[in-house]
Amino acid sequence: MKSSARKVELASASDLFSTEQERQDAKLERVQQIPLTELFPFPDHPFSVRDDDSMKETVESLKESGVLQPAIARPREGGGYELVSGHRRKRACELAGLTALPALVRNLDDDTATILMVDSNIQRENILPSERAQAYKMKLEAIKRRAGRPTKEAENNSPKISANFRSDDEIGAAMGVSGDTVRNYISLTQLVPELQQMVDDKKIAMTPAVELSYLKPEEQQMVTDAIAKGHSTPSLVQAQQLKKISRSGGLDTEALRSVMTEGKKPKRSAPARAKPVTPPQEDTLPPPPQDTPPEPPPFQLGGKSFATIQESVQDLKNMDKDCSCTPDIFLAAITEFVKRFQSEISCYADEYYAPVFPALSPVQLRYLRQQMDTIRNAADQLYILIEGKIENE
Repeated sequence: MKSSARKVELASASDLFSTEQERQDAKLERVQQIPLTELFPFPDHPFSVRDDDSMKETVESLKESGVLQPAIARPREGGGYELVSGHRRKRACELAGLTALPALVRNLDDDTATILMVDSNIQRENILPSERAQAYKMKLEAIKRRAGRPTKEAENNSPKISANFRSDDEIGAAMGVSGDTVRNYISLTQLVPELQQMVDDKKIAMTPAVELSYLKPEEQQMVTDAIAKGHSTPSLVQAQQLKKISRSGGLDTEALRSVMTEGKKPKRSAPARAKPVTPPQEDTLPPPPQDTPPEPPPFQLGGKSFATIQESVQDLKNMDKDCSCTPDIFLAAITEFVKRFQSEISCYADEYYAPVFPALSPVQLRYLRQQMDTIRNAADQLYILIEGKIENE
């Protein structure tokens, strides 16, 4: 016969000799002054701590007012504490000559700590794309582990569960961005370090980088080698072509070179510096050169030819104009213009600048390359937008 006696738990000495108020106070979080030597960084912390101008301002603020917002830490298995938030504050304390950092100590499991670490740091200024990408990935993995993915049978039997299980959309909503943005950033973690650095340095735009992330690591290394040899960074269209060839299994060195040099102008040699000569008299001036640049192809719109867009705009302003141009004709003309512009702008590669602009310094050449990369990326985006509108018609 089983005993019906209840299990009796004896109160501890602290419970016997403390008041209820004291026991409740013991449960409250308290800010502790933790020695800097006992604070350790969060494992795989994605956000770098830089000794930049912002850090100098933080150090000066600490010297004047102290640490206004405590860090968050959790007990560490090997002793000491693991920082969840407050890595920059810890570094600022070191530079300011302080020996301790005020912090709230919480007992957090790995996934909860990861999510809190990302949320506490993701709003920083000047976060690099690679840092944001790794942070999104860490939070996504933590959310999935904590929630537990439904079984395959449950997903098949419940479309609602399957459709709603998009943790990346959840992250995007919390961060004020779309789920697609989160997925694009996470894809950057598939890039080799050299390409990630180019994205951080703004040498490769976000959209081409996402396309390059689908290449195999050895194929990505081929791209970095080509760039190191003087090729310009791939445009969006070029990156999409590389991705397509990679999926077909035919991306080798020759195919890569063909895509990276497609539409590029031949390299020009630097013009020789002429010796100073006495200017000729006005009546002996030679005639102007005959090899003038060719006229740009006419811009066709509504059965009319225009040399420039400005002429077509003036025609549109003409109240007596013939309005037989239909939207389809106008869209086709604009599409042709965008395609031609996108193709021609890609000709201006890195090897083009130095011979044509020999007087520019390396810094000026680098700035010119950056500006032209921005223009090329904008042209790519416009081209994709036009193509999308045509497909949706």
